[in-house]
Amino acid sequence: MSDKKKVTYDEQIDMGLIRPRNNMVKAAPAAPTVRRMPPAELNAVSHVIDVQPNATHHVEMKTSAVDRSKGFLIATVPLFGAFALGVLLIAIFSFDVPILSLAAFLVFWLSFVAAWLLAYLWTIIVSAEGISMFEAWSKWGVIKREQKERWNYYKKLNGE
Repeated sequence: MSDKKKVTYDEQIDMGLIRPRNNMVKAAPAAPTVRRMPPAELNAVSHVIDVQPNATHHVEMKTSAVDRSKGFLIATVPLFGAFALGVLLIAIFSFDVPILSLAAFLVFWLSFVAAWLLAYLWTIIVSAEGISMFEAWSKWGVIKREQKERWNYYKKLNGE
């Protein structure tokens, strides 16, 4: 074995028998630089709020707005009638309103309509459509506030 020639490490690399060792540690990446936007670029920003809506419903039902409104009326009109009758009885016995008079009719009708209107508004607000409308309104508010801050910054840069 001693009469054979030994192949050195560099010769093995040159022949392609082995790959060179890479013991070098890479340098840490440089810290990001902070750049101030010149005023010309302030208006070149597009706003996209690309988030999924928080209020989502997954209901598999064959229905329409007419069906939902009929369901609302079926569930609530008896309650509003009883409420209006209670208000009418209070008006008759406590305030001496004649039973068969225009004042009694107005007390009954206006209390019924007021109760119905409050319940209807509440139903609209808590429905999926109402929540989606509130969410969209809020997102536009964020954009409006951001634009106001952007213009204030721009005016400050220009010395206004």
